[in-house]
Amino acid sequence: MFLRQKIYTMLSYIAPPLVRVAGIFNGKIAEGIHARKGIKKRWKGKSRNLNGEKRLIWFHVASVGEFLQAKPVISLLSEKLKRSVEVALTFYSPSGINLYDKFSRTEETEIISFVDYLPLDTPRNARFCLKTLKPDMVIYVHSDLWPNLIVETSKLHILQILISGTLSSSSKRLSTFAKSFYGHLYSLLDSIAAISDEDADRFREYGQNSNIFTAGDTRFDQVLQRTNNSTANLPDILTSAAGDFVIAGSTWPEDEKLVIRGFSKLSKDHPNLKLILVPHEPTLKRLGEIKISLKGEKLDFHLLSSLYKAASITKPVIVADGVGYLAELYRFGFVAYIGGSFTTGVHNVMEPSVFSLPTLFGPRINNSHEALGLISLGAGKIVRTPNEFSDTIAKFIQNRKLLNETGESAENFIRSNSGASEKCFQLITEKLDRIR
Repeated sequence: MFLRQKIYTMLSYIAPPLVRVAGIFNGKIAEGIHARKGIKKRWKGKSRNLNGEKRLIWFHVASVGEFLQAKPVISLLSEKLKRSVEVALTFYSPSGINLYDKFSRTEETEIISFVDYLPLDTPRNARFCLKTLKPDMVIYVHSDLWPNLIVETSKLHILQILISGTLSSSSKRLSTFAKSFYGHLYSLLDSIAAISDEDADRFREYGQNSNIFTAGDTRFDQVLQRTNNSTANLPDILTSAAGDFVIAGSTWPEDEKLVIRGFSKLSKDHPNLKLILVPHEPTLKRLGEIKISLKGEKLDFHLLSSLYKAASITKPVIVADGVGYLAELYRFGFVAYIGGSFTTGVHNVMEPSVFSLPTLFGPRINNSHEALGLISLGAGKIVRTPNEFSDTIAKFIQNRKLLNETGESAENFIRSNSGASEKCFQLITEKLDRIR
C-alpha cells in the first residue's frame, strides 16, 4: 500500500504539465487550469473572512452532483448551527463551481464562508489547504476522495467523514490491485455513511474501518427540497401544455437516436403529444446535431429560449438550449426518459420520479442504486430500441390508471427514502461534540 501511495504522490507532481497539455484539446480541462491560476494567493485572501471562533467544516465536492448531495446537509447546519459553525466549500470541476455561482445567496448559504477550487492533490498542496483553513472536520461526498489530502489530514488528527458513500459492485476500487490502497484510505476516515446496505457491506470488505453504517442518499432530500423551493424561470406557455410532454433529460447522441426515432413513431398516432429534449451539454455543436436528427424524422422544433415571448407552442418538439432547469421541467411531463445509459451510466432518475413520472432509460444503470430500485417497483423500465420507447409510452397513454399507479409508485419511492441528510447531520454534530 505504501508503495502505491508513493507512486500516486509521484504521479501527482508529474500530472500538472500533462494536464496543461490535455487542456489544449479539452475546453473543460483548460477552464479548470485557468481557474486555478493564483489559487494560493486567492485562498489566503478568502481565508481572512473566516470566523476563528466558529467550528469550520470543510466540504469537498467534485462537481454538480456531489454539491447537490452536500447541499441538504449544509442547509441543516445553517438551520440549526449557524451561530457556532461555518462551512468551507471546495470543488474540483468548473461545472460544479459554475452552478454554485448561479446559486442564490439565501439564508441556507450564508453559513458558507469560503468557496474555491481544490488545488491539485499533492502533499504540499494538501498541507497548504489545511494550514490555511484550519478545519475542525473534512467531509467528502459520494466517492470523491483525494489520497494525499486524506493522508495529510489524518496526520493532523482532523476528523474526516464520507457521506452518501457509494461503492458499486463493478468498481475498480474493489480490484486486487486497488483494494489495499483504498482500504488504507478508508481506514483513515472516522466514519463512512453509505447510501445503501449493499454499499456499506462492500466498504466493510476492506476490513479496516469499523465505523460504517447506512444513512441513505442525501440526493433524495435534495430532490424534495428543490421541488418545494423551485427558483427556475421557465416560459409561462409551458403551463398550458403541461401533461402532454415526454421529457428526455440529460441526453447524449445515442439516447437521441432512440428518443427521436421513437417519438417520431409515437407522434403519428398521438399528434397532440410533445417532446422536450434536454441534451446533457447544449453546446452549439450538440444543438446542431440534434437539429439534423430532428430534420431527418421531419420533426420541427422550438428552442426553449424562444418560448418566453411565444403565444403558443406550435411545434412538436422543444429543445432546451440552456442549463440549470431540467429538474423543474419534469413537472410539465407525464413520462420521462433519462440519458447517459448508453454511455457512461444513467443520470439522475430521482428528479422525474418525485413528480410522479414513470421513468425510462437505457441498459447501463448499475451506477444508479435508485434506478435499480425503480425497476424493482415497476416504476422504471429499460428500453433499448425506438420501438420499445414508443410502445412503452403508448401503453401509458392508453391506460391512465397504469400511468397514475406507476407514477405514484415512483414518487413514494423518493419520499420513503428521504431522511439521509438528518442522519448525516446527527453524525457530524456527534463527532464535533467529542472534540469540544
